Amino acid sequence: MIRKKSNPPEPDQVVKKHSLMDNKLLLLAISVLCAIISWSIVTLTFDQEGDRDFTVSEINYSYNSNLYTSMGLDIVDTPDIGSVQVKVEGSGTIIGQLEASDLMVYPNYSTVSGSGEQTLTLQARIANSQYTSNSGNIELTVISPTQITVVFDRVGEKTLPITIETVNLRVADGFMLYRSSTVPAEVTITGPQSELDAVSTVVAPVTMDSELSDSTSITTALELRDESGNVVSPQYATLDNESANVTLTVYQVRELPLAIDFINVPTGFDTSSLKYSLSHEYMTVAGPTRTVSELNELSVVSFDLGQQFAFDRDYQLPVELPSGLVALDDTTSVTLSFDTSDMASTVINVPNIKPINMPSNYDITVQSERVSNVTLYGPADEIAELSPESVVAQLDCQNLQITAGQQTLPVSIIVPSSTRIFAVGSYTVSCQIDAR
Repeated sequence: MIRKKSNPPEPDQVVKKHSLMDNKLLLLAISVLCAIISWSIVTLTFDQEGDRDFTVSEINYSYNSNLYTSMGLDIVDTPDIGSVQVKVEGSGTIIGQLEASDLMVYPNYSTVSGSGEQTLTLQARIANSQYTSNSGNIELTVISPTQITVVFDRVGEKTLPITIETVNLRVADGFMLYRSSTVPAEVTITGPQSELDAVSTVVAPVTMDSELSDSTSITTALELRDESGNVVSPQYATLDNESANVTLTVYQVRELPLAIDFINVPTGFDTSSLKYSLSHEYMTVAGPTRTVSELNELSVVSFDLGQQFAFDRDYQLPVELPSGLVALDDTTSVTLSFDTSDMASTVINVPNIKPINMPSNYDITVQSERVSNVTLYGPADEIAELSPESVVAQLDCQNLQITAGQQTLPVSIIVPSSTRIFAVGSYTVSCQIDAR
C-alpha cells in the first residue's frame, strides 16, 4: 500500500489560539467584582466615619409618654418650634442614605416629677427600622434647640349647664318672656384640673337693643365664670362648644272672661237662659300671639247639663285651658253655682216616641209604649204648663250600632215648644229590628 504524504502548511497560514480575555461575560463579572472590592476598600479605609446635619420638622411628644401618663399627667401646652437641627455622626455609608424623615426628635421625660412647667432635654434617634439594626455605629446629637419647656397637669372633664344672662332685655307691654332655652343645653370643658376647678358656671350673655314682642333666636359666644361671677379665661382648657343658640320665647298676656261650655243639651236649647256664676270671672293667661289674640273668652270647663244638673248644688270643675296657653295665676279649678230661684222641675211619662234617620237596610219597630219617669227642668211658668204630649223622646238612628233582633236603644228628650226646658238623665226604649 502506498501512503500519500500530506502537504505542509503554507508559510503565511497562522493557527489562531483562544484566550480568557475573549469571554465578554467573564470580563463583566471580573469588572463588577473589582468594583465591589474597590468600594469596600474605599469605605473601610477612606470613608469609615462621617457626619451630617439634618433639619427635623417636628417633635414627637408621644414617644415614651408612659413616663408621665403613669403619674396621671398629660401635656397641656407645648412650645411652637419650627424645626430642630440634628447632627448625625458615624458610618458614612449609613449617613449617606438617611433622610430627615428617618429621624425622630423627642423630649426626655425622665425628669418629669409633677404638674407645672418642665424644661426637658431634646433627644434624637433613628426611627426608620431599615437602619435601626445598624445604628449602633451612629451617634445623634440635637444641636438646636437643645431644650424645650412643656406644661404638664392632671387633665379632666367638667360638664356644666348653660345659664342665660339677659342684658338690657325689654319686653313690650302686654307681653312676657315665658321661657328661654339654649342648644346645646350644656357644655363639656376639658383641660387641666386646676383650671376646671376655677370655673363655676357657663353663661350665654344675650343683649337686645329693641323691645321684644315675639319669640326670637340668636347665637352668642359662651363665657366661663367663677363663683363670684367674674369671667374666667383658661389658658389651656377647651369647650366642646364655644357658642350656643339661645331661643327667647315671648308670649302675649291677656285677661279674659271665663265661660262654661255646656254639653249634652237638647237641640235648640238656649244656654243663655241658665243663670249661673263662677268663683273666678276672669283669668290671666299667656300664649303665642296668634292664639291669644283671637280669643274673646275662655271656655275653661265643660259641664254635662243632661247628666250633672240638680237643684241646690255647687260644682267644683277643673280648669282646662286650650292647648298652648298657660295660666299666670294659681287658678286650677272654678266653682260653678246655678241660680234656680225661678226654676222648677217635674217628672212625667213621655208617650211620644219619634224615630228619625232610619237605616235603609233595617226595619225598626219601637216596642216601648212610653218613656217613664223623665225628669225635666226649666222656668217655673213653663214647667207648670208642660204636658206629656208636648215632650218628645227622639230615637236618632244615624250613629247607632244596629243589629237584627231585640235591642235597647237610647233616646233624647226634647221639648219642641220650648228652648229653656231640658231633661236630666239617660233614657232608652226597647226595639225590634228586622233586616230587609
